Amino acid sequence: MSVADVVAQIKEGKSLAGGEFTNLNFSNQDLSGADFSGANLHGSKFNGAKLHNVNFSGADLGHCNFGGSDMSGSDIRDANMDGCEMINVKQTGLRIDRERLISRVRSGWTLDGVDISGMDLAGENLRYAKITYANMQGCNLEGADLRGAVLYETNLACSNLMNADLRGASLKRANLTKANRTGTKVGRRALKRAFITGDIAYLDN
Repeated sequence: MSVADVVAQIKEGKSLAGGEFTNLNFSNQDLSGADFSGANLHGSKFNGAKLHNVNFSGADLGHCNFGGSDMSGSDIRDANMDGCEMINVKQTGLRIDRERLISRVRSGWTLDGVDISGMDLAGENLRYAKITYANMQGCNLEGADLRGAVLYETNLACSNLMNADLRGASLKRANLTKANRTGTKVGRRALKRAFITGDIAYLDN
């Protein structure tokens, strides 16, 4: 199937789940809303493509190039991304799985805008994690090591931070509304920079 055929089927609202689309060049194409779940896209190029709300879950994205693309709201959970290039990718609301999150954190990646709401990360070593502008609402972070983490403007509302270690973490404009902070180790200055109640309760001083 050619790139033109794929684009036409997406515009018609047809599912491409489980299809074979290897080594195609989708650069600068608008593939928003496509269902590529379980598809084989190995080696394909998506440079500069518009990929809003695309379902890549379980797909083979090995050695794909997403450089400069906009993957806002897309789902890459359980996808194979071995050798994948994701330089300058916009990932607001990008849905990723737990294993990939931990792998990226430990590799020093900045996870900007990802959606990991409700994820169970209890007891995980997330030290020095850079998870910014992200949705972590309702996450279970009980006993997690978040020392030195950068959680700038991340939504942690209703999360479980019981006994989590946030010493040295940056919480500027992080939303901690209704988060369980029982036993949490966190500096007073860091808390003063967080959003805890109300609509405009940022304390930056």
